[in-house]
Amino acid sequence: MKEQYITTSYGRIHLYSRGNGPKALVLLHGAGCDSAMLSWREIMEVFPNDYTIYAPDHLGYGLSDKPTNLIGTAFYSTHIGCLKEIIDALGLDQFALVGLSMGGAIAIGFALQYPRRVKYLIPVASWGLSPRFPFQKVANWYIYKTNGTLYQYNWLVKRKHLAKYFIGYSLIGNRKNITAPLIDEVLQACARDGAGKSMQDFQRSSCSKTGTLPFYSDELKRLRMPVIFFAGEKDPLVPLKDIKAALKKVPNGKLYIFPKCKHWAIKENPHAFVEIIQKYY
Repeated sequence: MKEQYITTSYGRIHLYSRGNGPKALVLLHGAGCDSAMLSWREIMEVFPNDYTIYAPDHLGYGLSDKPTNLIGTAFYSTHIGCLKEIIDALGLDQFALVGLSMGGAIAIGFALQYPRRVKYLIPVASWGLSPRFPFQKVANWYIYKTNGTLYQYNWLVKRKHLAKYFIGYSLIGNRKNITAPLIDEVLQACARDGAGKSMQDFQRSSCSKTGTLPFYSDELKRLRMPVIFFAGEKDPLVPLKDIKAALKKVPNGKLYIFPKCKHWAIKENPHAFVEIIQKYY
């Protein structure tokens, strides 16, 4: 695994890469305590070396720079603009763009702005497809009127049993895959400077009084490249019904469902995920 920094007008971005083949994939991770390696390590290790895989830590995450004002209406446009500068610095003309959760919303937004660059769009448990939060009014109050998210992260780093419960409730379907090393990795990520704030910034940039931001439903018909959706059957964060609704609006789409899996289906099924991508690209 190689590591490098790319300087953008938004800040320095830490990037992992592996392989040296002509087929390029860019992997975008999710929100909260996430980072490139937390979400994508297993996938990067499984892909054969005749692909070239890139996985950046988003601005504000992992080892990338952490601006203090990355919140609000410019949240997604900033991430999309930063991704554009990364892609240009890497010299990628066309590539497959894979995005998990928040990374999926960034990937869809990028593909809508720069459709010629994206050969395949692969949203995984993607944000941007659900019209509302569960319990929308309560969620809006919690996100904007309290600092509950910050307290939640402080609790998690001190209580391993809570971290295990959270992983089992929302991220991993098969409890046998909730290993001690995985719990420790999540706890370390939650303890990283700014992890709680990164999640709060994402929430406060993604929730309105009546729904979610962004919500791409009306724009999906403009995606002319092949779009391959992935979903966990039991994902409580991005419900399967919302992804099925999005699939109907995409001209050239496919959907793969991982049975009994939740939000991190790719971590539970890295080989299956890679095999499906290889069928198309």
